[in-house]
Order: sequence, then structure tokens, then C-alpha cells
Amino acid sequence: MKNGFCIIMTKYRLYQGIALYYSLNTIMKNLEIFILCIDEETYEILSKLNLINTTLVSIEEIENEVLLKKKIERPLNAYCWTLKPVFLEYVINKFKNINRITYIDSDMYFFNDPNPIFEEGAKYSVLLSPHNYTRSLKHLESICGKYNSGFISFKKDIEGLNALKWWKERCIEWCYDKVEEGKFGDQKYLDNIQSIFNNTYDIKTPGVNIGFWNHGRYKTTIINGKVYINNVQLICYHFAGLRLLSKKEVAFIIGFKKEFIRDIYNPYINTLQNVISKVKAISNFNGYFIDKKQVQGAIIHRVNV
Repeated sequence: MKNGFCIIMTKYRLYQGIALYYSLNTIMKNLEIFILCIDEETYEILSKLNLINTTLVSIEEIENEVLLKKKIERPLNAYCWTLKPVFLEYVINKFKNINRITYIDSDMYFFNDPNPIFEEGAKYSVLLSPHNYTRSLKHLESICGKYNSGFISFKKDIEGLNALKWWKERCIEWCYDKVEEGKFGDQKYLDNIQSIFNNTYDIKTPGVNIGFWNHGRYKTTIINGKVYINNVQLICYHFAGLRLLSKKEVAFIIGFKKEFIRDIYNPYINTLQNVISKVKAISNFNGYFIDKKQVQGAIIHRVNV
């Protein structure tokens, strides 16, 4: 029995999603990855890359009348959020060798083996990833939620499946990129899971799902080629807010300490450049880089190629 990883990819996050795949496949054994392709370009390019340990799922395989209605009503990002628990439930029900299913956002990247997370939480049905906001961003918890839905894991047991079904039903009912009556996207619902379902657990493994919301708590160092934060190995970093402008330029929605740029962001951007080259070798896909007008006020970072 295996732990399956689910990723939702669109052409707008394709390069980052491929980088995520390579990071996982490089450091993990006995791996099963499931990728939901939201558009034809994504499915076509991933098929050409011949990704090992990976099952590609076309969006048409899971869409039904209800979802197609939501697709019309919701913008693309909110529709992808809606699909998170839908896709997780689809995979865990269809693939009988999967006993735990873990969703990861396509803008995440693994620097070290995530198995300690699952060893620590082995007996729990639901693993939740706290934002652990810095003091200056603590006010976001009441808006965006205590937990980050970019990393969430469900065990194939009664509590896990019931919690996943409950989350799916809530997301189908309402899931938008805005705050409304205590809701925000797919994420704010997670605040209630522990009060409704037993056997849930806050991930406490150090170095998990670090992002701009908590990076102020950490200092980075490189030891024997590995990234450490506060003297523990970084497992995964969530590059939320990073936007590709070109092969040489990215935009950050928030500033970072110099060591984060040096130790985490620059190596990641170099990986993205290699991914771009791989894709261009097999396709005319132009990258769909974000228009700079969409990131006005962001910090533009230029990397030497």
C-alpha cells in the first residue's frame, strides 16, 4: 500500500508543477503521483515528458454536470480549488493500492524527503498543515484560515474518507477567491475539521510548508549542500506569490531576507529555467508568463541565465 500525491496543473503553473514533480521523484522511493490536467496543453506536454511513477488524469474524466456548472460560475483559480477534494476522492476510490492521499499545490517544491511527515502522523486520519503565521501576519488567520490547503493528507479509513467527503461538499457549495461570511476559498473550511471529525492532527514536523506567511520565523543555512532552516533540514517550501515573467525574471508579492533569495529562491528559479528548456525542446508552448501589469507593486527579481 502506498501514499499517493495529487497535483492539479494548469498551463499557467505548468513549469512550477513539473519542477514539483522532479523534486518529489528525485528524493522519494515507492512513489505514486497523480496529476489532474485542467487543459489540453498541460496533458499533451506532460504526456510527452514520459513522467515515471505518474498517472495523468484529464479533467474530462472527473467532471460531471454539477462541476461543469461550477466551472462556468467560478474563475479558474477558484474552480481548481473546488477540485482539490474532488480529485483526492476520485484517486483514493479508484486506485486500490493507495491507503493515504496527499494533495500538494503545484507551486510547492521539496528539498528533502517528506516521509518524516507521514511517519509522525501515521495513525491519524487527517493531517493538516498550520500556517504558523508570523506575528505581523497573524491577522490573516481570521481571513485565510489557520491551515494551508496547499498540503493536506487523508488516510483511507472511515474518519479520513468522511472528512474528505465533507470538505468536498463544502467546496462544491461555495468556493471563491474572496472572503464571505467566514469563508475563504477551499481553505477556511479546514478550521472546522478538527471539531467535526476525530483523529485529525496538526503537522509538527519541522521544515514543512514554509512560505511567505511564516518565513520571518526562520534563518537559512546551507550544510553539505542541503538547505537548513533554524538548524533543521527544509522539507518543502511553498512558493506562493511567485510569478514567472520570463525565463530571466520573476515577481515576488512580498519581500524576503537575502539568505532566502540566495538559499531557496535562486536554486528554485534555476530549476524552473531547466524545466523551461526541457519543455521548449518538445513543444512550442510559450510559457504563458504573467503580464507585468498583473503584478504591479511586486518585487521584480532578475536571474542571470
